[in-house]
Amino acid sequence: MVDRISTSLAQQLGINAILFQQTQVSQTQQQISLGKRILTASDDPAGAVQIMDLNQSISRLEQFQSNINYAENRLSLSDGTLQAVTNSLQRVRELAVQGFNATNTAEDKQFIALEMFQRLDELVALANTKDANGDYLYAGFKSQTQAVTGSSDSGIFSFNGDQGQRLIQIGEGRTVSDGNTGAEIFFNIQDKNGNAESMFSTLYNLATDLANNRPAAEEMTITMGVLPADGETVVINGITYEFDNDATITPGNTSVTIGVDTDATTVNLGAAINIEQGLGNTDATASVIGSELTLVSTVQGSGTLSFTDTSTGGDLSITTAASIPLYDHLDQLDTALNRILEVRAQIGSRLNVIDSQNETNQDFLLSIQQTKSQVEDLDLAEAISRFNVQIVALQAAQQSFIRIQGLSLFNLL
Repeated sequence: MVDRISTSLAQQLGINAILFQQTQVSQTQQQISLGKRILTASDDPAGAVQIMDLNQSISRLEQFQSNINYAENRLSLSDGTLQAVTNSLQRVRELAVQGFNATNTAEDKQFIALEMFQRLDELVALANTKDANGDYLYAGFKSQTQAVTGSSDSGIFSFNGDQGQRLIQIGEGRTVSDGNTGAEIFFNIQDKNGNAESMFSTLYNLATDLANNRPAAEEMTITMGVLPADGETVVINGITYEFDNDATITPGNTSVTIGVDTDATTVNLGAAINIEQGLGNTDATASVIGSELTLVSTVQGSGTLSFTDTSTGGDLSITTAASIPLYDHLDQLDTALNRILEVRAQIGSRLNVIDSQNETNQDFLLSIQQTKSQVEDLDLAEAISRFNVQIVALQAAQQSFIRIQGLSLFNLL
């Protein structure tokens, strides 16, 4: 039995063949132009799912790399800022040693103190450094709040941020802190007695003492408000001074003649102290203005001056507490410098971790991209050969269609 094909069916079959070949050519042409083997999920369902997973991994790694750049920029900026802080503190230390030299006049010391105050304001500005996003480096989580307020004019300094540290993810299961808080760097610095002191207060007190021409050693002022009675005593630096008006004193005490008024008696007390110092019995010298006696230590450090009213009932009292001596100021400056070095060491270790993780992420990223390329990328030589074959097939389909168009009974009528 002979199958008969209608003219319309023959025409349709020819057109379908041409369209099929055109589709094949078009798809291969797109693959070649994009360099991709898989254009839609239907091209390779398993490969398409694998590519989606690989793209997610690449996206995470790229986010880690972005986080690394952000953390590295903040840490590098912080390290540079703290280097400037170090330079400023070292300059202040040099000025302190220079300023408290006994050869300087009071005016000389005031001029040197002026630069110290300027350095203090510089440190406040450095503590309020912002990053490229306008966030304060040392304000913790309160990144939009000015970290430190205060100036050399007020002498009052406060930290307005918090002690939060942002942890930035730089790899799978790997985080790094993007900085240290201002409280840790600038404020919570322990003095020799274990009390917290800010480096700003240290500098302010140092510059103020210099400007006021206070000596490098510890200094204390005692005022005689009421004339002591015969036999009353005070203890200054471990020596008992007894006020006397009849040449009779307790054995072991140092006699201080009671004058006609407090001024004269204060002069006598100052003279007695200086005599004891000359004998090597005490580490303090005295100077007198009116009824005010100023003690200056002859040894280094604080806690070298002491005063106890043993029986005058408050006739003598401390009117200016013991000053912080230069040596303690310098020790506190050194403590502040060490704190900066500690923080910079932490920053350096974080930057090293970031560099290491950056290399690891890049290796992972390259490996994933290579795997993705193997799944997704086109074998260009094979595709071009296939394209040429499909072009020939399309041309054959077109020529066949032209021939089939002539096979019609109507042409014989």
